[in-house]
Amino acid sequence: MPALRRWLPLLLAAAAPAHATYSIVACDAATRACGVAVQTNNLAVGASVPAAQAGVGALVSQFETNPHYGPQALALMAAGATPADALARILADDGDFDGETIQARQVALVRVDGTSAVHTGRDVAASPWAGSRGGAGYSVQGNGLAGPQVIAAMESAFLAARGPLAERLLASLAAGERAGGQTTGRESAALLVRTTDGWPIDIDLRVDHASDPIAALTSLYGQYAARQDIVAARQAARRGEFERAANLLIGAVAKAPAWPRAWLQAARVAIEIERPQLALQYLAAAFAQNDAWRAVELGAGRYAALGANPLFARYVDDAQRNAALADLRALDAQAPAAARASLAARLVEAQRPAEALGVLPARDETSRSALVRIDALAALGLARDARTQLRLARKRWPDDRRLSARSHE
Repeated sequence: MPALRRWLPLLLAAAAPAHATYSIVACDAATRACGVAVQTNNLAVGASVPAAQAGVGALVSQFETNPHYGPQALALMAAGATPADALARILADDGDFDGETIQARQVALVRVDGTSAVHTGRDVAASPWAGSRGGAGYSVQGNGLAGPQVIAAMESAFLAARGPLAERLLASLAAGERAGGQTTGRESAALLVRTTDGWPIDIDLRVDHASDPIAALTSLYGQYAARQDIVAARQAARRGEFERAANLLIGAVAKAPAWPRAWLQAARVAIEIERPQLALQYLAAAFAQNDAWRAVELGAGRYAALGANPLFARYVDDAQRNAALADLRALDAQAPAAARASLAARLVEAQRPAEALGVLPARDETSRSALVRIDALAALGLARDARTQLRLARKRWPDDRRLSARSHE
């Protein structure tokens, strides 16, 4: 019992909710895009904490989240309310949501005109370290942090970064992590950016549970950016801008080198811009990462320009072999003779004659089945057996010209 009493407070502390979140909310005055990047030590932060609307603003509700704040505040700002007025209104309407008061809320709002407002309740301020910093068009805030250096680093990184709003938000979030981040760990992260173009340019990426959420989120953003580059490359190809398309493809695969779909899509565009060797290079990278794509991709007839290339021919042979073996594993014991003969023929073509013989029925019911058996025996080097089967088949199907023309002498 004494040992239990000594450990019980620690066990209870471990079981209690751990409030530790940091985020950046910002709008780009030039593009009118608005967004949020956030990391926390709880599950699925992107499902409830961030909210944004292009041309209006963005906000976060953290520590003890009230998910009603997002839609309400955005509607108020869209109607002309300042962030300060919108903040006052949503706090007044909180109604102790989920059994918590506004003293357990940390809320930050930024409007597209660059104005902002922040609320950090008393309960939030009592966490290891909580606070905020802001300027024209952005607000950085957090709770349960290693110290004020976390949001200071986030602010500096955001202001120093160049490029799209999403990349500046990610740079800020990563800087906060390097500066110490949260005292109680990390579990999920999210990046939300709403643009005036809408989908598919909008970004809503979430890492709901991971040991390194920011790294995973950065990887997801790389895939998003690669996809956008490939779309742009395809559009350039259709305009006849082949050189621009090729450069976009090179950039795309560099942004998502571990994503086989990016390599496959790049290969397709490379064929469109008459770069068969580039397409082959991209296919090789895709198949090295996920060989299951081989049969799917090569069976679509997109790569006629690569037909004479020996490496491409090997890819096709491998794809045919793998597909035939997959069908062999799925073959039903009651499969009809015609289906068995067809699969056996594919196995012979895929240089798997032993498996082909195993698929065929014990006694050939059709000349097609007999022909496949003869070819399988010949492929195994059993020439005498192949000749015997050929003689028997000619007797059974004397009018079959394929048998008359066949020779295994």
